[in-house]
Formats: sequence, structure tokens, C-alpha cells
Amino acid sequence: MKIVITDCSWNCYEEEMQNLPKDAEIVCAQICSEDELIKVCMDADAILSEYAPLSRKVLEQLKNVKIISNTAIGVDNIDTAAAREMGIAVANVPNYCAYEVADHAMALMLASMRNIVVFERKVRQGIWDINDAPQMQRIAGQKLGLLGFGRIPQMVSERAKGFGMEVKAYDPYLPKEVAAKFGVELVPFDDILTDSDVISCHLPLMPSTQGIINKEVFGKMIRKPLFINTSRGKVVNEADMIQAIKSGQIKAAALDVLEDEPANFDSEIFQLENVIITPHAGFYSTTALQEVRSRSALNVTKFFENDYTNINFIVKPI
Repeated sequence: MKIVITDCSWNCYEEEMQNLPKDAEIVCAQICSEDELIKVCMDADAILSEYAPLSRKVLEQLKNVKIISNTAIGVDNIDTAAAREMGIAVANVPNYCAYEVADHAMALMLASMRNIVVFERKVRQGIWDINDAPQMQRIAGQKLGLLGFGRIPQMVSERAKGFGMEVKAYDPYLPKEVAAKFGVELVPFDDILTDSDVISCHLPLMPSTQGIINKEVFGKMIRKPLFINTSRGKVVNEADMIQAIKSGQIKAAALDVLEDEPANFDSEIFQLENVIITPHAGFYSTTALQEVRSRSALNVTKFFENDYTNINFIVKPI
């Protein structure tokens, strides 16, 4: 059996090795191009990937692959429709970093609403003046709108309620009864836009959501909210967001993800004072990293043992 680890952000493989089949040939790589993927994975039986572009062009050339395990929650780097046609199972690692991303979303929210970053920048410039920053409002009583209400935004709602915020959410796939258990009302998409002081985006990236937060959407944000994104950068049209910030359509943005990653530091987004940006770090803790790596590897091991009990399939095996 040949297993290819196509890429990994941490550039070490001990955790994967411990949890993959002991008798497998394991190839560790850092591949980012389709042609190189085809070359290295041509005779692979399984693939562990993270960001590697497993497109239709690539998958059509991989005649032996039976499972792709993505070491992530999202699978937007994989053409799942093509995998389904070719009988390739696709698995992911859901919710491994739910605590971390929920905490990060709240940290971005609090840092922006309490001017933490602005004040810190000013103090380092020798400016000790609470008036040399945007005006602040009390957090308790403000309205938080969540775009998406899966596990992570559910946890955000619990944290936000602890600060006295009123929380509503949009999620067309979730029963209202589930949201009600968290004391959250599900409302239409436009209601989040028009009636929120803070909007936190938790939408998955898929063809239907790419660029969904655009000029038209920002134009409906009549309360001039703080906009937070800890999901995927490409769900937002970044040029439209920049214009919305410059025009005052939204008062500020707090972002862990960008349209281009690694970041294009020439982007105007880095010149805007009322924007906080972190380097797609929301998922990170040593605990979460160990979990996602071990669970991704175990997806492959358990697959070949025909034990599907704890595997979350995006594309089920034939």
C-alpha cells in the first residue's frame, strides 16, 4: 500500500506516521501544483492532503486512489463531484478546532469593539489618550448576527451571550429546533444584514458561497456593523469589503482569513486603520493540531480496515 501526504503546513510527519498503517509505503511531500500531484500520486492507494489542488484533472489520472483524507474541516481543495464519479471516498476532520475558532472569533470581536489593537498601537507611539481612537459602545445589549450556525458559531453564540449580546443566526440547512436549544432565533439572510451591530461569518466555501459577501450584501448592512470573518477568505469579495470599510458602510473588520493566502501585502486592506488581521491562526493550538493530524491519518487506517464508524465521509465509499 502506498500513501502520499501531499502537503502539510507544519512540515513534520511524526503524528501521521504513528497513525497510518505500519506496513504502508508513506511518501511525504510539499506539493502545490497539479502536474506534480499527478506525478507523485499516480500509483497511490490513499492521499492525505491539506491544501493540495486535487482537481478533476488530477483525479482522472489517479487510477489506484481509494480515499482522500483532508487534514482540515473544509474540502474546497478537492473536486468532490469528480471524486464521487470516480468512486474515490473523501473524508475530513470536522470540529477538531471548534473551541479554538470560536475563541478566536470572540477575541477578534472583543479586540475590535474595545479598541484593543488601536490603543496598543497608539501607546507604542507614545500616545496615552483614550480619545485618540474610535468611540466605543457597551458590548452588552448589542446584536450579533451569525452567518451559519454549525458547531463553531453555536459555540460563538454561547460566548457572546456571556457578554450580554443578543444573538440571531442564518442557516438554511439547520432546523429551528436545534438553534432554539442555544437560545438563538434563525432568521433570513437579509435580516442578519439589516439588524446586526456585529456580523460574524461562518459560511463554508463552496461554489454557491464564493464571493457571496459582496457589494450588494455590504450595502444592506444599515447599522454599519463590525464584520468578522473566521471561515474562508473567498466567501468575501475583498475589493467590495475594502470599499465598504472606506465608505463607512461597515465600521470595521476583524479578519483571520483573506481572499489570497499567503497574504498579498500590497493589498489596500493592510492600509486601513480600522481593520484587524491575523494570519489564518484561528484553528491553531497544539491540542487541535495534534487532533487534526491523528484523526486524518486514522481516517485512512480505519478505511482500509473497513471500520467506518468514526470516519466523516464527504464522499462515501462505494
